[in-house]
Amino acid sequence: MKVHVRPDNSVTLIENIFIDRYMPSANGEFVKLYLYLLRCAGSGHELSVSSIADFFDHTEKDVRRALSYWEKLHLLSLDYDGAGNITDIVFLNGEETPEEAQEPREAPSVKETDAPPAVPPRTISAARKQQLAQDQEIRQLFFVAEQYLGRPLSNSMSENLLYCYDALKFDADLIEYLLEYCAEKGKTSARYIEKVAIGWYRDGITTVAAAKEQAGLYRGEYFRILAALGITGRNPVPGEIALMKRWLDEDGTDLDLICEACERCILHTGRANLKYVDGILGKWKENGWHTLAEVRAQDRPPAAASAQAQSGRSAYTGRVPASRANASRFSQIPHREYNWSDLEARLTGKTKGAD
Repeated sequence: MKVHVRPDNSVTLIENIFIDRYMPSANGEFVKLYLYLLRCAGSGHELSVSSIADFFDHTEKDVRRALSYWEKLHLLSLDYDGAGNITDIVFLNGEETPEEAQEPREAPSVKETDAPPAVPPRTISAARKQQLAQDQEIRQLFFVAEQYLGRPLSNSMSENLLYCYDALKFDADLIEYLLEYCAEKGKTSARYIEKVAIGWYRDGITTVAAAKEQAGLYRGEYFRILAALGITGRNPVPGEIALMKRWLDEDGTDLDLICEACERCILHTGRANLKYVDGILGKWKENGWHTLAEVRAQDRPPAAASAQAQSGRSAYTGRVPASRANASRFSQIPHREYNWSDLEARLTGKTKGAD
């Protein structure tokens, strides 16, 4: 007789070694993501980097940083497809041996560059807040923020803007672009704006130009190209960005022409393949076709294609084409006129008029 325990998806089990060995030195956001992945693994939820970012109101870069952190500690194994997208996340037990698991020890060292750099504390004294509130530039910034957000500023949003200005040392122009950037993505919560600001701070972004350069990695044209391939709901990966950047910037290919190549790729292969699209664009470039009109001008009308499919012969019409009749060398021979009664008499040996 066997005794079985009924599976219970209402609980999530965590190994003690994670709590004893890894959790104390890990960033709190990384721990939350790890626990969330455990929860989803137990319920069979389908995940993506984008969906995880939306759940925590993080940026996708934050999610990838956290996954990379746990991967380097050998607690996660990440599998990728040919386009660089994460396809599978496998939980591992770390590098411990049975003897090591008997007692906790410090987590293995991780390079300083792997962990997020320290950011200034959020504490701003009441006196400093009052001083900043009298600054004309801050007042103007608050007014602009309300226009981008479409609502009056909450206390948390006001504190976020002051934090960016006073602690992160963002100037007013960079903060305005921060608001514009988040508003265009449709994410205007105080938490998300703070996440983006801290991400820029960690990346050493201090000017609008630098922020736009980084944002250019996900420029609107890229999403339109991916949409033409039927790819939605995620950011482009580095390999895709490199190809699309070359088409648009180095080759100067028209965006509509790129989208046409994408649609033909799907039509011919049934799947999204940027290498195939690259081949189509290269062929068009060799032929000197640089616009959508030039490419479509080369397409044969359906009637012409159907006619060619008829083994190269004209359909039977019951008469010889005029061109063939005129070309015949017998066409100039005069026709004979016959007297059928006289011919009959000759053949029967009778003369005309005899009984």
